[in-house]
Amino acid sequence: MAAIITNKFRIHNAESYIEGFSESAATNVYLFIGRPQAWTDDNSPDTPKDTVSGEYYRWDDMIALKRVQSSDVTLAIPRRNWTSGKYYDIYKDNYNGVTAGVNIDSGAGTTPATLFNANFFVVTDEYNVYKCLANNDTASAGGVGTTSTVKPTGTGSSIIKTADGYQWKFMYQISAADALKFVTPNYIPVQTVRLSNGYLANTYDGSPGQNQYDVETAAASSGNGAIEVVHMTARGNNYYGESGALQAVTNSSTFKIQGSTFTADDMIVNNDIYFTSGTAQGLGGTIIDYVGSSKTVTISANGHSSAAGLTDGTGAAVTPGGTDSYVIGPKIVISGDGQGANVRATVNAAGAINAITVVSGGNNYSNATITVVSNTNQSSPQVNPTAATLTPVIGPAGGHGSDATKELGGYFVITNARLEYGESNNFTTNNDFRKVGLVAQPKYANGDYASASVIDQATTIVLKSWNGTTYATDELVTGATSGCTGRVVDFTGNNTLRLTDIIPSGNSTTSGYNGVYGYFTNTEVIAANTSPGGSGASATANGAGAVTGGDLTRFSGDVLYVENRSPVTRASDQIEDIKLVIEF
Repeated sequence: MAAIITNKFRIHNAESYIEGFSESAATNVYLFIGRPQAWTDDNSPDTPKDTVSGEYYRWDDMIALKRVQSSDVTLAIPRRNWTSGKYYDIYKDNYNGVTAGVNIDSGAGTTPATLFNANFFVVTDEYNVYKCLANNDTASAGGVGTTSTVKPTGTGSSIIKTADGYQWKFMYQISAADALKFVTPNYIPVQTVRLSNGYLANTYDGSPGQNQYDVETAAASSGNGAIEVVHMTARGNNYYGESGALQAVTNSSTFKIQGSTFTADDMIVNNDIYFTSGTAQGLGGTIIDYVGSSKTVTISANGHSSAAGLTDGTGAAVTPGGTDSYVIGPKIVISGDGQGANVRATVNAAGAINAITVVSGGNNYSNATITVVSNTNQSSPQVNPTAATLTPVIGPAGGHGSDATKELGGYFVITNARLEYGESNNFTTNNDFRKVGLVAQPKYANGDYASASVIDQATTIVLKSWNGTTYATDELVTGATSGCTGRVVDFTGNNTLRLTDIIPSGNSTTSGYNGVYGYFTNTEVIAANTSPGGSGASATANGAGAVTGGDLTRFSGDVLYVENRSPVTRASDQIEDIKLVIEF
């Protein structure tokens, strides 16, 4: 059976994960650190294995945990910094392993399998995020685009056109607070701020959120499936076209043009005329009659009906001024299942199309094709054009900028946790760690779900009768009576020893502090190895209640994520800012 898991499903899962932090019955997720002892090669940590035994080990060397709050997680997308001289792919609605452009670095052809495999969005040094809608493909051989040399700027709702021929859509701005908390070298946060009821989420009040809200609202008003960009992979040639100013005006449908090259009757019938200045600026129509001797054209209403004359948005007739400027070019016919798209073209001296202007994007297109019509209605001197190749790009549901999360592929989640100094002495500052991860819904010994902000998972032994030799971090110690072993996390003062990697003695008949044979007892001697490399430290547990295990019941929660790292050294005056990125 042929089937796929869609990117929307991935985004849904990421969103659902984040929603779990703020629901009334919230999912409690904790970040943990572990593994104080060295890897075989600390510069090349072991690769985590998703096995049952692997999860045991994660609990065994767990040192401490800190609860992740809803404000500590965000959806994310890959970070693609805008850089001058780089190629950028364009947004397309139909990526499927077809050549899209050029590699951002090498310039080689790219064939993205999906939209999110394409480099079609960037973040600037102002932390503004833009979607690339056009990459100057109309000016490049084969329509693959040119390098970007002008950084996009601005936070408005209109398409941003830069001098290098690129077209960009502002999507959102990362706030200073979010940049500090979530931005990594490879990922940036992403969000959608317009709620389903149309209001701005209070969480994102302020200028960055307001700018994005304005873009989202403007996109929503344009509807679904608009055509805002047309890509050209071949310009064609021998199309008729010119620009100039009117010589005289009879009425809204008939006027004289300046054209000197159009000598034959009906020579430019079926071409479009579009007014660029004057009374009729922004209006246009299709030429339905042309008298070459007098340079007189007659047009239909905006090219969309057989009715004569220019009309405004209300349908009222508009008579152009006697010197209004105009452009004549090939007629662009858009066929599809939507309505209202209107595109104009201009040509150069060779009759090749040199620019495409989208007058209106229309809406509700799910498929569309373009036909270029010109030079079709006169007997002589007819010049048959070589066809241009134009492809309309259908915008996403809701329009460009309506939902940055879905449009840019927000199926990553960044989790931020700050380890501030010792976190009430739960997070050791006297040892390093090499493992970080996330565990969901762990439980206390009484069966309740953990809820504390910070949790100590090391085994703690309060000591007496210490021999004065300091236990060394990471060394193994052994209970003289139980035979139980553990690894030193830290030794504070002369009376508190914290251990991980507790291994009870399977042959011991001595009941431990927890009533289980082979575990540390409350009264035994805890001795380090005296052989080379061992400290030789020794002390006696202080009696009843001297030994306490970790606050959580081992294996009571689900380890969702684990990352092995090179050693992270801690200090009493140090803060670690940990960012974990999960791809759904």
